[in-house]
Amino acid sequence: MTAETRPGRVLVTGGAGFIGSHVAEALLRDGWDTHVLDSLATGSVTNVPPDARLHVADIRSADELGATFRSAPFDAIVHCAAQTSVERSMKDPDLDRDVNVTGTRSLLQAAKASDVRRFVFISSGGAIYGETAEPATELSVPAPRSFYGMHKYVGEEFVRASGVSYGIIRPSNVYGPRQRADAEGGVLAIFCERLAAGLPIDVHGDGSQVRDFVYVADLVDSVRLALSTSEDVLWNVSSGVATSVLEAAHAIGRELGAEPQLRFRPRRAGDIESSLLSPARILATGEWGPPLPLVTGLQRLTAENARV
Repeated sequence: MTAETRPGRVLVTGGAGFIGSHVAEALLRDGWDTHVLDSLATGSVTNVPPDARLHVADIRSADELGATFRSAPFDAIVHCAAQTSVERSMKDPDLDRDVNVTGTRSLLQAAKASDVRRFVFISSGGAIYGETAEPATELSVPAPRSFYGMHKYVGEEFVRASGVSYGIIRPSNVYGPRQRADAEGGVLAIFCERLAAGLPIDVHGDGSQVRDFVYVADLVDSVRLALSTSEDVLWNVSSGVATSVLEAAHAIGRELGAEPQLRFRPRRAGDIESSLLSPARILATGEWGPPLPLVTGLQRLTAENARV
């Protein structure tokens, strides 16, 4: 792979959120002049690295996007901003489409008009592939079961059609420091917070649901690689290891020295029984991985939470 996009000026959308703030930190370390765009609807100013320039704007607003792009020419964009709740997407599909489709399209139009050289889109593996009896590959037929998954896939299609050089990343269930415990996808963050407080854990379904947990630093490394690659790429970013929800709860309990108290709740609309992705394609680059084992990631997560 040929390095094309050397550190220049990068815009990280959603950079005040969980994934985006980790991406912004890493790109600053790599020498990028890093700008963050965030509406602060769910993100926090405290997550934005001090050396990054914050633009408070909504990707759905043409005027706000225009002001951001007039302020500085960007060499690259990492698009992390999204409506990420599957449950909310089922209750309010119009909002989900507005953010994840219309917002993405507006951002791509602004990128194209300002000659952005590289666009990296954080999509969703678990939501796009749907049920996966076998580890999904990038050639697996998308079968989303939620409006969130459908709209993320439509967002990918806009990226492909934009004419901008791109990397599309489909992560599995991402976890790590700064993940909000009130975020639906942050099951490990929720479990950590409740176990540490001696509170019971709500399990939707019987807990046998399989998930593929990937540490946020591994996702960030895939973004860095996608920025330095000239080819248009689509990568799953995952551990490739199946872990049930119950296994995850007990693994966190062992790290915290606490026995989980489980409360079983009804399944939620759009929930998936088995979500497992194969990271073979990105591993084959020889420039990413191996992904962090869950036990090591949980040790880092609990240690970081203890310091906060």
